[in-house]
Amino acid sequence: MSALDRIIVEAAVAVSPAAHREVRREQWLADVRDARELDLSPTALAFGALTTALFHRRAGHRSTWGESMTAAPLHVRPAAHTIRTVPVLVGLAFLSFLAVPVWVIMLPNYEYSSTFDLLVAQVGWLVLQYLLPGAALVTAILLLDGVPIRRRRLGASIMAAAALGLVVYPLLGPDTDLPIEVLPPLAGLVAWLVATAGRRWAWIVLVAPLLVDALHYTPLYAYAPGRVWPFLVVLTPVATVIVGIVVTKFSTGAAVQVEQHGEPLVDKSA
Repeated sequence: MSALDRIIVEAAVAVSPAAHREVRREQWLADVRDARELDLSPTALAFGALTTALFHRRAGHRSTWGESMTAAPLHVRPAAHTIRTVPVLVGLAFLSFLAVPVWVIMLPNYEYSSTFDLLVAQVGWLVLQYLLPGAALVTAILLLDGVPIRRRRLGASIMAAAALGLVVYPLLGPDTDLPIEVLPPLAGLVAWLVATAGRRWAWIVLVAPLLVDALHYTPLYAYAPGRVWPFLVVLTPVATVIVGIVVTKFSTGAAVQVEQHGEPLVDKSA
């Protein structure tokens, strides 16, 4: 169990009703600790505990999470005790990209009134266009269901490198006319296809970021009204996310076989 998994579980316990915290802490920590024995992601189970605590806090029915991974053999569906986390994270990345032009429009057109205002503008731009979508997509890959952990780690590593490339390129990128700016979105799409083990035909979509980015080298900006220029800046990453969604079928509700690990600690109060 990693430190991150423990922090997530402790957060889930903290937002649980006081009367049930001790039982839930012992139960959830045991489930996360034994996750790898069942070829499950400990982080995914930790987030499952957190979403259960958040969305079933006052539920009038019993949460299925109480039927822990230590219970007798049965089939459970992870979606029964969690929201569909992966689509939510992908949607967060998509909305973050769309928020970039809105942020740019809100900024001053000319000089900033202070250095602090300039810093806020730059930090907001970095967070919305690079850091937030990168973190959301890396987490989404790590939480993919039914995918071997090695493939998830490889995809997450490539996605993290792509996000880092998006941050570094504007600062250290070479002065060249080559379309280097398309490489991070392209690498991000590769990471997603690697992690989701897409069919061979799906790899043809890698041409999509290239085609969309090629629009920047056409008279597009000359014909487009000035008010839509900020939206054209994020055209490539937005199109890349859409393409990734189209070619991917999320499968977060697959049944898993649960083994017996002794007497379960069942929280029947939620």
